[in-house]
Amino acid sequence: MKSLACYLLVVTIALVAIFQAEKWKGHDVIIWDMAGYYQYLSSYFIYDDMGDGSYTAVTREYYRPTIDSHYGLIPAPNGRNVIKYTLGLSLFYAPGFFVAHAIALLNGSAADGYASVYQEALAIVCLIYALLGLWILRKVLSQFFEDTTVALTILAIGLATNFLNYATYESPTSHGTLFMLNAGLLLLTRKWLATFRWRDAILIGIVLGLVGLVRVTEVWMLLVPALWGLTSWSALHERGRHLWQYRNQVIVMALLFLSVLSLQSWFWHSVGGAWFIDSYPGERFDFRHPHILLGLFSPRKGWLIYTPVMALAILGIFFMRRQVKEALPVALVMIPLVLYVTFSWEEWWYGGGFSARPLIGIYPLLALPLASFFDWCRRSNGKLHSAAFILLLCIVLNLTQTWQYHLGILHWSDTTWEMYRERFFWLTWPT
Repeated sequence: MKSLACYLLVVTIALVAIFQAEKWKGHDVIIWDMAGYYQYLSSYFIYDDMGDGSYTAVTREYYRPTIDSHYGLIPAPNGRNVIKYTLGLSLFYAPGFFVAHAIALLNGSAADGYASVYQEALAIVCLIYALLGLWILRKVLSQFFEDTTVALTILAIGLATNFLNYATYESPTSHGTLFMLNAGLLLLTRKWLATFRWRDAILIGIVLGLVGLVRVTEVWMLLVPALWGLTSWSALHERGRHLWQYRNQVIVMALLFLSVLSLQSWFWHSVGGAWFIDSYPGERFDFRHPHILLGLFSPRKGWLIYTPVMALAILGIFFMRRQVKEALPVALVMIPLVLYVTFSWEEWWYGGGFSARPLIGIYPLLALPLASFFDWCRRSNGKLHSAAFILLLCIVLNLTQTWQYHLGILHWSDTTWEMYRERFFWLTWPT
């Protein structure tokens, strides 16, 4: 199958990228935001300094003396410290952490949570999550489109977007894991609304809770099961009838979602003394002054500058009625909403990163209009060949710029148009 071959190609390139990078040799995996997410594990299971962070800070300072050792800790109402970042990602780090800790103990090496074995384990386990997400997305797409269309879409998402960077060079960020969860949510939503099985309802509740626990703004994914298939008034009426008929499943789904999400409040209360703590003091959304044009077209992080293939996904919304009509209401509501909310954050460029990294979580949804565009092109050889050529250019651009970002040629935060033009063809730093 073409789509399977394309998926394996993405896997191969991802494996080559992550192992040739060897970022963990310089202890460059558990840093900055990732260290904040990870500190739930090291503080609780190794240093027993939850709410204080002092022992963990000493160890982190040893590995990265140039980075603030207390980065990611904020004062709580009771005088202790809480971790700035939500605890959801630490749940996904846990398998890598425990395997690495066992290896360190058995080898008699430094079982301190930050040695190379921990760095390697986190990078690899998060790579697995991202690639699993791409596999799930392939299953979703195969329910609507024929194999050539699925193959082109898998190549586009896997090799022509910043998904590749966040599946490999920076895999422990939240984005690859959210990609996996949101791809799973698409699959579960369609299955549940087709059969109303208890298993799917339970899994949707858990997945939605985990999505919010990893990144609270991602609770907008509630709109996927809420809007899926609502393409007419009769469909809306039928949905209401089904929800009432299966109301016990809906109640359990909601309870599971809130229960998982409440783990964060439980942590804040048990450590910081309050059920809710503003863990981003001084950082705010400014919904009156969104930075949408900068977020889309700035040389700094412009999404459509560095990930231009997604312009085809936006265009593909107009072709969704043919193959994936039931997802059209979700796309029409969510895509503008996510762009508006994402780029209303005061620091709209979101610190260091490649392209607009907060949008990777909705790439599974964007894959549906992207596939709709490719499916429309497939009906004419001329259109198909043109689309394939454009996709090839986008893949070459993304692979090149991902490499440039990895080397620092593309600045992690402050690229200007002058820098972009000057360094466009650089593959190494000039000597």
